[in-house]
Amino acid sequence: MRRKKEVTMQYIADQLQISKVTVSKALKDQDGVSDELRQKIKDVARELGYKLPGSDQATITAKNIVIMVQEKYVDAKEYTTFYLRFYQKLASSLTQRGFMCNLFPLGDNTPSALELNKWFNDSNVGGVIVLGDVKKKHIEIIKDLQISMLFLDCYNADVSVDCIVTDNYYSTFEITNYLKKCGHSRIGFVGNVNATSSIQDRFLGYCRSLMGSGLPIKFESIIPDRDDSNEEIEFVLPREMPTAFVCNCDDTAYKFVKHLNEHGYRVPEDVSVVGFDNDIYAEISHPKLTTVAVNVEVMTEKATNLIIDKIQNGERDKLSRIFVTGDTVYRDSVSNIN
Repeated sequence: MRRKKEVTMQYIADQLQISKVTVSKALKDQDGVSDELRQKIKDVARELGYKLPGSDQATITAKNIVIMVQEKYVDAKEYTTFYLRFYQKLASSLTQRGFMCNLFPLGDNTPSALELNKWFNDSNVGGVIVLGDVKKKHIEIIKDLQISMLFLDCYNADVSVDCIVTDNYYSTFEITNYLKKCGHSRIGFVGNVNATSSIQDRFLGYCRSLMGSGLPIKFESIIPDRDDSNEEIEFVLPREMPTAFVCNCDDTAYKFVKHLNEHGYRVPEDVSVVGFDNDIYAEISHPKLTTVAVNVEVMTEKATNLIIDKIQNGERDKLSRIFVTGDTVYRDSVSNIN
């Protein structure tokens, strides 16, 4: 038997050829919608079987916020580094503002949007923060969630949602410039540019730096660290080795340094390596990694303010795209060859 189509705010908006924000405002009796259009939206919603909210107060008093993150990041082995810092800071910041923070891993058994929306209503959930890049199948679920939401440390062109991200492009542009100042002109990149939006933006920053100096972008010097499904793969070194590599993250840089050592290359004497994130891998690497420090404190504070504002005041007419600059941390993995 064919499953009945789920009625969402986006579906109502599509029927009326208006924005989802307008539908949200009308159903929550917020300003910015004419009385005539508000009534029309509510009438169509009822006809389609959409459950209208009882009052604004239910939204305003919802004190639970769900943090959605890929299941692999909450694995006992993986969840000791980057996203643990984000979650801890978020939980602390939200708790101080009177909100409860609940972790929700996204995996193979993630419920449908219909089931999640019911759970949100039953559990007094007021908002969702999607932390880090998520798989396409989960994006399809997230698109149909009827709740205040923002993306943190990621964005997706298929979803019209506010986002707060590190300025991956400019930060990688800057750290690649640093390698050039140290005399390096043959610079490779380690990371799969098709895997995540963050890696792609970092790669483009690397490219801009090389192009700004007239240096060639040699695709044989671009080494994937994972496949398109974000699963780790083995490094394959190019025949003509660059003198330096920009790695898309510290985890990859840490493993790449070990791989170089196993193949007879010393870091930084033979090859310089830089990373991104400034997480635990930058500290335990030998040598310690020069990297870009993601400003977790600023990003989580902005995320806290934005999600609470969305819960209490409703969706805005314009989406927010907030970029937070990272800072280069200089350590021991780069040699000056001038």
